[in-house]
Amino acid sequence: MDHAEYGGLEQTLGQPIAGSAPAEWGFQNRTDLLTLADGDRMVLQRYRDPDDAERRLRTMHTLLEPAAKRGIAIPRIRRFDLDADPAWIVFDALPGVPVAASAETGVASPRFPAIAREMGTLLAAFRRLPTAGLQLDDLWANPTRLVESATGWAARLDLAPAQRAALDRVSKTVPALFADRPTVLAHGDFALVNILTDGENITGLVDFESVRLADPLFDPAWWSWSVGPAGTAWREFLDAAGFDPGEPDLERRVTALQILRMLELLAERPDLSSVLRTAVHERLIALLGSE
Repeated sequence: MDHAEYGGLEQTLGQPIAGSAPAEWGFQNRTDLLTLADGDRMVLQRYRDPDDAERRLRTMHTLLEPAAKRGIAIPRIRRFDLDADPAWIVFDALPGVPVAASAETGVASPRFPAIAREMGTLLAAFRRLPTAGLQLDDLWANPTRLVESATGWAARLDLAPAQRAALDRVSKTVPALFADRPTVLAHGDFALVNILTDGENITGLVDFESVRLADPLFDPAWWSWSVGPAGTAWREFLDAAGFDPGEPDLERRVTALQILRMLELLAERPDLSSVLRTAVHERLIALLGSE
């Protein structure tokens, strides 16, 4: 244990830190799992962007009680310092591991369709949480603004002419595909790495820095992206989340949202890890190639 690194935090928490290890999530910010002397487990997250820290703090505080009433476990904040360099937040470690890391319920397991249904139920409850006080942007619920932003994102990326042509075709479909659709609360990164399981059931939801107002299919589209191109248990997930898998234009809407979200990540998040950036870029090029 590096006392120089954790000494101040130990004083803040009122007891020694007995152990620490990098978390299996937290691609954009450094995330450590801490074990305190009394056995309590906590998460320490340091933020490259202090605005991200402030946004996450506000969101977690605001959603904690409403989420609990709907059976959604999210971490409780213990300590924070937004003026530190880097800004940091300590919150309770929820039980379980990310679904992506679970041998019992991961994508390759026989139980994945059941856990996919449970994740769909979780999403249906999350999007009904109150949004008052969250100061959320509605870019992803406004097709005209979204296309304008996507044009700017694309201009900052190195895309081949054929890829730009494919992207232009997708962008032209967005206003009609998403016109007059409802707006819901979206987690923003509803991916297998941010949903926890104990190997039997969902135990919690983490990572709230991307919460936003969006089209109802925004979170399902990104869930599907995180599962992979095979689309394992997609119908089970959609059904539990309250969507009709046979809805006209559902596949086109999901693909468009995935493409635009990848554009946003590549253009707006220079702090993405090299591994995640490569994965997003490769998937973007593959999807554009299928258009």
